[in-house]
Amino acid sequence: MQHIVRRTTLILVLLCALPAQSQLVLSEGTNIAVDVSRSSGMFATDLLGSIWIIPARGGDAQRISHNVLPAKAPRWSPDGRFLVYQAAAPTNSQLWMIDVNSGESEQLSAGQYVDQQPSWHPDGDRILFSSERSDTGFDLWELDLKSRLVWRISNLPGDETDGAWSANGRHLAWVHRRGNQWSLMRRRFGQPDEVLFESAEPLHVPSWRPDGTLLTFLQQKPDGVVAQMAILSDPPLIRPLMSGEDYFIAPLSWLDRQRYFYTADGGIRSRSLDDRNPTRIRFAAAVENRDRLPQADANAQQLQISTPSGERLIIRSARLFDGRADDYRYELDIVIGDGRILSIGPRREREDGIILDMGGATVLPGFIDSYSSLRVEDPARTGAELLSYGVTAIVAADMTTLDPLLWETEATPGPRLLHVAAINDSPRAAGAVVAIVPASGHGNRAALEAWQALGVPVLAESWTTGLSLGADLLLGADTLPTSPRGRRYQDMQVVMGHGPITLMSGLADATTPGLSELLQSRQALHLGHRGLAMRRFAGMPDISERAAALVLASKPSGLPAGLALHAEFRALDAAGLAGDQVLKAAGTHAATALRLQGQVGEIAPGALADLVLVSGDPMSRVADAMNIVAVVRNGRFYSLISLLERAAVPANVE
Repeated sequence: MQHIVRRTTLILVLLCALPAQSQLVLSEGTNIAVDVSRSSGMFATDLLGSIWIIPARGGDAQRISHNVLPAKAPRWSPDGRFLVYQAAAPTNSQLWMIDVNSGESEQLSAGQYVDQQPSWHPDGDRILFSSERSDTGFDLWELDLKSRLVWRISNLPGDETDGAWSANGRHLAWVHRRGNQWSLMRRRFGQPDEVLFESAEPLHVPSWRPDGTLLTFLQQKPDGVVAQMAILSDPPLIRPLMSGEDYFIAPLSWLDRQRYFYTADGGIRSRSLDDRNPTRIRFAAAVENRDRLPQADANAQQLQISTPSGERLIIRSARLFDGRADDYRYELDIVIGDGRILSIGPRREREDGIILDMGGATVLPGFIDSYSSLRVEDPARTGAELLSYGVTAIVAADMTTLDPLLWETEATPGPRLLHVAAINDSPRAAGAVVAIVPASGHGNRAALEAWQALGVPVLAESWTTGLSLGADLLLGADTLPTSPRGRRYQDMQVVMGHGPITLMSGLADATTPGLSELLQSRQALHLGHRGLAMRRFAGMPDISERAAALVLASKPSGLPAGLALHAEFRALDAAGLAGDQVLKAAGTHAATALRLQGQVGEIAPGALADLVLVSGDPMSRVADAMNIVAVVRNGRFYSLISLLERAAVPANVE
C-alpha cells in the first residue's frame, strides 16, 4: 500500500476552479449519504461529488474535500477527528481519509482496484471496506492505518459488501449476494457465519444499533425501497421499520440507541424508534453556479474520403436498420458510389453497378466507439481486426500519433480514426473531434469555451469536473446520481438544467452477461483475445431512462478495442436499453454527440458508406451484432474471412 499525503491546495475543486459567476445555495441532494458523529453530533454528507460537514442542528454546510474525483460515502472516525470516504474514477475507486481539523487529505488505497463502502472499526485503527482485488468477486477487507497492511476477512462465493462492525467491535454484519439471492449475514465473535435473512430482492447497507440489539437495512422491492430491522433475538425477527419515502441507498446512522439519521426525498432525516414521522435536518450548501454554453450546431471537422472506391455497389439484403427509425426496413437496395450512400430504394433490376445480394443478412450502420483505448503494434493488422468487429469509426483516447490515412486505403483498411486533443491544447489542433479533460487532470473554462466555439465537444472523465466546467460529454453512465425512484433533486436539477449533457456508457465489466460467449466468438478466437474485463460494479445500474442521451464508449472496461464495443453492447442491454437504443448508442446518438450527424452512424443518402452486415436479429438479441458477415468501409466491401486473414498474427518461424 502506498502512503500518499496530498495537501488540498491548488487541487481543482468542484465548481470553484474559476472566479464565481453567481452563488447558489443548495438545500437538497440526489442519492446522498449522511453520517453523524457520536462525539460531536456533526453530520457529514456527500453533495455534488464533495464531502461536506454540517453543524449538529443543521445550518450552513462547509465543504472539506477537494478531490477532482467524485467523493461519496463519508464515515466519521470514532473520535470525530477524521472522515473516510470513497473517491470513484472511471475504472476504479479508492479510499481516502481527511483530517477535519487540518483539512489534509490522505489516500489510503491505490491501484486499479475497486475499493468501496469504507467504514471504521470501533478501535479507530482499522478501515473495513469491500473490494474485488482478489478477482473472486467483492470480499470484505480491512486496512490497518498504522502499518498500511490489508487482509481479507471474508471469502464466500459471490459478493460480500456493505460491511459494518458492531459498536463493541465484536460482531460483523454484511450483505452477501450469490446470483439472484441476497442474504443479511452476521459473524459473532468466535462463532461461524450465520444468515439472518434471505431475499430474492436486493438488500443493502446494514447498520448496528449502538447496543447491538438490532440491525437496520434497506430492501429494494418492486415498488420502491423500504427500511427493515432485524431484531437480534433467538431466532432473529425481521420487522418493517420505515416505508413510503424515496430512501437513498446509504446506511442509517445511529446517534444513540434511540435516534438515527438517514437520507431520503432529497434531504437528511431524523427519527427515533418511536417516531411515526421524520424530522428534517436543514442545511445550506453554497456553490458557484455556471451557465453552460449553447452547443454549436456542427463539428468544424467534415469527414473526408481520401481514397474513395471507383466501384458502384448495390447492397441487397432482407432488411436494414437505418439508425434513425425504431424498427427495420425491408427489401431495399442501398446504392453506393464514391464512398457515399447515393440512394436507398425498393429492389429492382439494375445495370448500373455491382449487385451484392446478401440474402437474409441484416444491414446496420457501421459501429462508432466514441471513446476507446487503442493499442497498435502492427497498424495494418489492427485496422483489419477492428473492422472484423464492425467498428468503422473510433475515438482513440491514447493513439494520437497514428496516421489516420493509413486505414483509408484498400490495401490497409481500418476504421475511421477520430483524434482527440487535451483540453489545454490549441483548439486548432488538426483533426481533433473531441477535447478531453482526464480524470486526473485539470481544465479551465476559457480552454473549454475555445473548443466549444469551434463546435468540438469536450469530454470529462470525472463528472464533478465536467459539471463544474460545463463539459458536453461525461464518461460513465453510472456516475450521475439518480434516486431509487429515478428522481433528481435540486443539485442535479441545477447542474443539468443549463443545456444537454451526453453520457458515455462505460458500463462493461467482468460480470457483464454474455461476456464468456463473446470470448468464444469467431473473431475473439481467431485473434487470440482472451483478456477479461475487471470487476467494477456490484450490480448493473438501470439506465433505461437515459437512453436518449447515451452513447457507447468502451474505454473503462479495459478490454481490447473492438471486443470492448461488443461487451458494451451486452452491458447496455443488461442495463435496460431496448435493441434499437443499444444500436443507436453506437450509431446516430454517437454521431450527434460528436457533432458528426448526417456523416456517420446512419444509413441515409449522403452519409459515408460505412456499413455492417450481420446474420440474425440484433434488435431482438443484441449478441447477434457479433454475427458479422461483412463490412463496407468507404464504399469497399470486405468479407469477415478476408478481414480475419488480414488481422491474423503470423506464425513464428525458426
